[in-house]
Amino acid sequence: MDREEKNTKKYTIDDLIELTGFSRRTIRFYIQESIIEPPAGRGRGGFYFESHLSALMRIKELQAKGLNLGTIKEILSDNTSQKEKDLSMPQEEGYRQVWAKYIISDGIELSVRKDIELKDIKKVNELIRILTLRAKEIENDN
Repeated sequence: MDREEKNTKKYTIDDLIELTGFSRRTIRFYIQESIIEPPAGRGRGGFYFESHLSALMRIKELQAKGLNLGTIKEILSDNTSQKEKDLSMPQEEGYRQVWAKYIISDGIELSVRKDIELKDIKKVNELIRILTLRAKEIENDN
């Protein structure tokens, strides 16, 4: 463990699940496939650093851009690659945007661009909760 890791916040896998929205199985898959580094320590005593959290959030961001895991693995292994710079720039034609669609009630939906959703999932979830409750109140009034 280097000096920086001693002073860095440590996370459990449960912390990473809560902060990223990835399942335990998905995080372990990413470790198995060498997409992210394994945790420090062994077994239940294993813990993760800010670098793990950052890598998982970067994976979410790149997935929202429509990239597959093979490409994401390449990007993560070469943080300053030209390929990433090329992929991060919106293209005039053929640029793919990924959107999340939430059904609020019959005939009402909320569409959120995936990169926005990933930046602040708690706010998006709160907005969905409020809209859903309000839609139910309006339906009950009719």
